[in-house]
Amino acid sequence: MMALDAHEKDTDQDGDIAPELVSIARLVTYARNSAKDLDLEFSTYCLDLALGSLVEEIRKRGVDKTEASDEGEYTASVISGASH
Repeated sequence: MMALDAHEKDTDQDGDIAPELVSIARLVTYARNSAKDLDLEFSTYCLDLALGSLVEEIRKRGVDKTEASDEGEYTASVISGASH
């Protein structure tokens, strides 16, 4: 836990948590795609919400490399493997 606290402190001092947000978004994207493949509708929905929130936060932080998908959902192009 102490290493995590030190990492958080370093990130706060730098003010750039965008790489961390992108990493989390990749993880959520993987989980979302797995839930979709397993036909877990509610889990897919919740993970879609989480991914949308992360993309919004990434945009706020200045990493505006996002694009709209055909379904009207937003995915970050910096998140590799994001398929909707």
